[in-house]
This record gives sequence, structure tokens and C-alpha cells, in this order.
Amino acid sequence: MNKICFGCGSKLQSEDKIKDGYIPDVKLKTGDYCQRCFKIIHYGMQSKSSTPKQTHIILRSINKDDKFVIFMADFLTINSEVINIFNQITNNKILLISKCDIFLKSIKEIHIKTFLRNYYQVKSDIKLVSSVNNYGVESLTNYLRQRNIHDAYIVGLSNSGKSTLINKLIDINKSNMKMITTSYIPNTTLDFIRIKINDNLTVIDSPGFIINTIQDDIITSKNNFKVFLKPKTFQMKQGETLEIAGMYLNFSEDTSITLYLINDLKVRKYYKEVEFDHSTVINNNIDLIISGLGFINIKNRCLIKTANIKPNLLETRISVFGEYYEQD
Repeated sequence: MNKICFGCGSKLQSEDKIKDGYIPDVKLKTGDYCQRCFKIIHYGMQSKSSTPKQTHIILRSINKDDKFVIFMADFLTINSEVINIFNQITNNKILLISKCDIFLKSIKEIHIKTFLRNYYQVKSDIKLVSSVNNYGVESLTNYLRQRNIHDAYIVGLSNSGKSTLINKLIDINKSNMKMITTSYIPNTTLDFIRIKINDNLTVIDSPGFIINTIQDDIITSKNNFKVFLKPKTFQMKQGETLEIAGMYLNFSEDTSITLYLINDLKVRKYYKEVEFDHSTVINNNIDLIISGLGFINIKNRCLIKTANIKPNLLETRISVFGEYYEQD
């Protein structure tokens, strides 16, 4: 009988230490977690999988199964690529904005929902949740029960909080199921895992979608989603350069900017000469998204030159703080 790791969903095996699902032979019959997940759970060790599932494979598996889909993404990672993946899901679905406690002091919940509906044309229901402080978890449970949903996929970006949410559902429902592995490292969940929350609800944890982001190991280690986001405002003068964790942005005009990025990044004005390799024209009150980190609100029209940031990781959009989105 084949067993899977309850932490990541990999098939347990004792033949190859390099491959996913490895567990020592003496633990193969009795163990519930592969060696990788065991080390993550008990020792806090972090290791990436070398074989993440491709987006189209995950989508194909979900779309051929007529089950409800809970799509998770935290607000700092929302961009056109994320919404495009969400739109490719053909099942009935809900967009669940996770880790909301980090930004609700800065942006109202109704403001976020209205922005997503209007700018990204999200037609599905939208809910906000934080598994750290239980915000919205009971509401999500009630939402599923009221709609008579007994089976649901939980999908989304890698490191969006899927496994943490499932563990919270296990906890508040006093389920006998074991906790699944959580980690700040992408690709913790490697295959689909069915989890019976209670007699009325079974959820299916899914491998995370991988998009191009700026997050390397250094930035990931600073990605603390258990504290409130602390916006940082700078008054940039014509020709000044801002350094963000080794990335450089130069502003052609005077403008006020506010950074809504993960905390603890090193941010400062930079006065040494930099060789810039890309430029972007920014209109008034625009958000510049840096994929994986968050966004920068830029008040005045200007030309931004960048260095040490791949152009495909940058995206502009109308500001989430624009007046157009203040009313639903």
C-alpha cells in the first residue's frame, strides 16, 4: 500500500534520499511525514523542492474535478499574473485574500474588495482572512456551510498561507487529523492532500502556483507576515535614487512615494553612481508592483530608472488608494 507524506503530499519512499518523500526504511511503515517535512516541523529547517508542479498541471487537475475552489493570495502579491491564474480556474470559486492582518491598519477591507472587483474585474466572491489571529476563518467556514459545499480545493500561490489556513480549520473543528507542514519556503506542499475537517467538510490542499518573484533566500527570511505592515514614505527629489535590498530606483522628478513592502527590508536613499538598465514612465498616483515584495505608491508623474531588478518583475497599475475605488 502506498503511503503519502501528510506534510507535503509526496509518496513516501526509502530508496533515494535526494527524491521527494524520502523516509528512512525503519520509519516507512509507521511514519506520517517524510524526512524533509519532519525536519521542517521539529527543527525549523527549510529546504526547497527541486520538482515543483507546473501551473498548467495543477489547473488541469482542478478543472477536470467539479469541486469548489478557494483561491488564496495575499494582497502584497496580487498582480496581473496572479489574476490570470485565478481566471483560468473554471470551477465555482472564491478569491481569499490571506494574511490580511498585516495591512488592515493601512487599507480598509471594503476598499480592497472594491479595488479588486473594479480594477481586476473579479466577479467571484471575495473574502479576507488571517489564520494567525483567526480573522475571517469562522466566516469562511459559515460561507461554505451555507452554500452546502462539502468538498473544496484550497489553491493559490506558493507561500500564500494555504497550509496554515488548513491547520487552523483542523484546530477550530477539533479534528483528529494531523497538522500539515507549513514553511516560509516555497513548494512546501508537493502534491494534493485530502483532509477531512469534519463530517461535513473535506478540503484538498494543493501544490502552490509559482510565479516569477524577486524573493530570494535573503528576502524570504525577512518575509514576516505576523506583524503589521509598516508603510514607509520618502520625499524623492529630482535625480535621487532609492535602494531597496540591493535594488535601485531613480526618480526623474520630485515626488512623494510610500512603500507597502514586506517589513525589515533595508531601504535608504543612495548617493553613489549606479548604472541603470531599464526605465518606466509613471503617471500620477500609480502603484509600482515589485513581484513578491509588494508595491510602491508614487504620487507624481515621473520617469523611473531601475537597476538590479528584472523588468518582468515590475508592473504598474492605478493606485489602490485612488478615489475611483472608494465606493462599492
